[in-house]
Amino acid sequence: MFLKISNNIHLNHLSVADAPALFNAVEQSRANLSQYMAWEKSVLDIACARAYIQSRLNSGLDGAQWFSIQFHNQFSGVFGVKYIDPDKGVCELGYWLADNARGNRVVGQILAVMIPYLATELGISTIEFQCLENNFASIKIVERAGARLLRKVPNTLDIPNKEQAIGIYSLQV
Repeated sequence: MFLKISNNIHLNHLSVADAPALFNAVEQSRANLSQYMAWEKSVLDIACARAYIQSRLNSGLDGAQWFSIQFHNQFSGVFGVKYIDPDKGVCELGYWLADNARGNRVVGQILAVMIPYLATELGISTIEFQCLENNFASIKIVERAGARLLRKVPNTLDIPNKEQAIGIYSLQV
């Protein structure tokens, strides 16, 4: 699947063939990713990148869909519909962005396309996001999309600054 977000941004279904590009993106962005993404430590080579991708693709969660983010035709991160609960009309979205695309409102542009799609095509009425309380860039993205903080939960991720809580944000669409 190819989904054009803008002239410079598109999404492709994430595949195991993306492992070398994903590994390179993680390597080039490790300093930033390590602050908020506990999985970063596990992507040590292409085989580990393949395992990361397979864990997403085989999560077993209802409605899960994972995409590679392409910015200027370069692998620049991952965007995911982590799950969909069709009975409640709820889904959770997640993403990470490589350094080569940061500061270009890439995720904001993706959300501007995906949120209406999820609402109209899949009947989603509530979209949830999880953001570490010190991940100000991610919080800004979800708040700009209209999400509001519902509650904070304890952080169990293996990251620096473990004392920060995880904010659960909700967007009614």
